[in-house]
Amino acid sequence: MKTVSVIVPVYNEAKCIERTFDEVAKFCWIHPEYHFIFVDDGSLDATKKIIKHKIDTVGFEGQISLVSYENNCGKGYAVRYGVKYSTGDYVCFIDADLAYSLDHLHRLAEKLEGFDVVMGSRHLDDVAVKYQSFMRKFSGKVFNLLSRKILDLEFTDMQAGLKGFRLPVAKQLFQKQVMTGFSFDVELIYLARKYGYQIGEIPAKVSESHLLKKSKVNLIKDSLLMFYNLLQIRLNDWKKRYE
Repeated sequence: MKTVSVIVPVYNEAKCIERTFDEVAKFCWIHPEYHFIFVDDGSLDATKKIIKHKIDTVGFEGQISLVSYENNCGKGYAVRYGVKYSTGDYVCFIDADLAYSLDHLHRLAEKLEGFDVVMGSRHLDDVAVKYQSFMRKFSGKVFNLLSRKILDLEFTDMQAGLKGFRLPVAKQLFQKQVMTGFSFDVELIYLARKYGYQIGEIPAKVSESHLLKKSKVNLIKDSLLMFYNLLQIRLNDWKKRYE
C-alpha cells in the first residue's frame, strides 16, 4: 500500500482549524496510510495553539504532526517547508479550509500511479464552474490566458489548492522553485513540464461553503501581480535559475 504525506499550510485559520482538524482525525482513523503535516505559516492568532492542543489530546501521534516558524512567509514557502518533512510515497497539499474535501486525496493518489504530478482542476467539475463567483471565474480566466501566452502552459486550472506529486519529484521541484506567494503553483507546473514529468488532472469539486465565500481578489492589483510573477518565472528560466 502506498503511503501519502499531506501538507496543510495554515495562516490565521483559528475560526476553522478545529473543524478541519476533526475532519482530518476522522480521515486518519479510517486511512492509516495517510500522514498529515500542518505547517503554521507564522499565524498571529490561536491557530498554532489549537492544533497543538488537538494533537496532544486527540492523539494520532505519528499520523498528524505540526511544524511551524515565526514569521509569515507565504503559502508557497509553507508548502515547501512541509515537503522537507514528507516521507510518503506521494506528497499532496490541500487548503486548510477544506475547500476541496479530503476524498480528493484518494483520487490524487490513484492518478499518481500513472503520473508524476497531478493537479485538481475546477474546470473539470461542472458544478464548480457553474457556481463560481464572477470575480473568481474572471480572474481565473485572466490568469490562465496569461499563463498560456507567457509560459506556454495549456492546463485548465493551475491555481486550485489541490496537488499531488511522487516524493522524488516533489523533492526536486520544491528544491528548485523560488516563489512564495500565490503564483508558486504555476511555477511548480512550469518546472514539472520543463523537467519532462508527466502531468495529470482530476476534477476538483469546491465545497458549497467555499463557493459562498466572498472573494478576496482585487481584480486590477492581483492581475498585475500575476502578470509580474509569470514574467519573473520566464526570466528565472532565461537566467538558468532552474538548472
